[in-house]
Formats: sequence, C-alpha cells, structure tokens
Amino acid sequence: MGNTPSGPGQRQGGRGQPGDQKDKKEQKKKWEPPLPTSVGKRKKKKGPDAASKLPAVFPTTRCRLKLLKMERIKDYLLMEEEFIQNQERLKPESTREEKNEEDRTKVDDLRGSPMAVGTLEEIIDDDHAIISTASGPEFYVSIMTFVDKDLLEPGCQVLLHHKNQAVIGVLQDDTDPM
Repeated sequence: MGNTPSGPGQRQGGRGQPGDQKDKKEQKKKWEPPLPTSVGKRKKKKGPDAASKLPAVFPTTRCRLKLLKMERIKDYLLMEEEFIQNQERLKPESTREEKNEEDRTKVDDLRGSPMAVGTLEEIIDDDHAIISTASGPEFYVSIMTFVDKDLLEPGCQVLLHHKNQAVIGVLQDDTDPM
C-alpha cells in the first residue's frame, strides 16, 4: 500500500526490479587464485641449502626459553666447527702434497713447453711490460701473476709464452735459456 501501483509479477513496495538479482550474483563472485602448476606432493629440497639452515627460534621476546634454544644452536655450531678442524688436522700429508703437485702442473701448463727468450725493456705497471725479442720488434705484453716481480728489472732476460708473448718467468744471469 504505497504510492506505487502494484502490478502482476511485482512485489509490493516497488523495490525489486528483475535485473537487480543478476547484479547481486555478479558482485558476489570473488577473485580466485589460479590453480597450482605442480601436481602431487612437493619434494623437500635436499642438499647443502636445506642442511645448512639454522632452525628458527620462535619466542621473539627476551625469555629463558629463547636463551636455551639459542645456546643449543651455539653448541651445535661449535661442535660442527670442532669436527671440521679435526678432519683437516687428520687429513694425511699425501693429499696436501698431491694438491701442491697439481698446482705445479697447472703453472707448467700455463707456461707451456715451447718458450721464447726476450729482454725486458720497460715495466709499465704491475701487470704489463714492454719486451724485445731476438727477431727485433718490441711488444707490449702482460706479466703472469706467478712471476716473481722482485726479479724483474729493465735489461733482464725473461721467458715468454710462445703464443701470446706473456712474461712467464725470469732468467737468472747464470741460467742457460735452452
């Protein structure tokens, strides 16, 4: 009994329009996240990343429980450090000698067997120099890191790599280059 006339199919009061219910259904649809791409259980990560993580200490406020948990983690880390030190101490000398031998062979490979002899004309910086060879031209070359820089001085005889002419050694005065 309001001011609007009621007709067939309409409610009294005139509030309900037929299109209003569709609008309500559209408003109720919420955004749903997309389905996960992996199927089944996720595998736990294995390896050093998972093993090296320290456990989380959950009481964030200062309390006795947090102190005890932190001390337990500290004791575990100290035991781990002591174990590693003992393993290195017990490692036999032969492995150290093998490592030194491998380093020597790497240096020899860098040097290469066919070498040239040149004269050091000028040192530009710690890593570069100008050298002259027996054939005549002068080259701006690099100095390898394993060369003893204290022995380098202008006019001394140096060993050169056969391809890139890098300084790979210093010849003493009494050393025969060939």
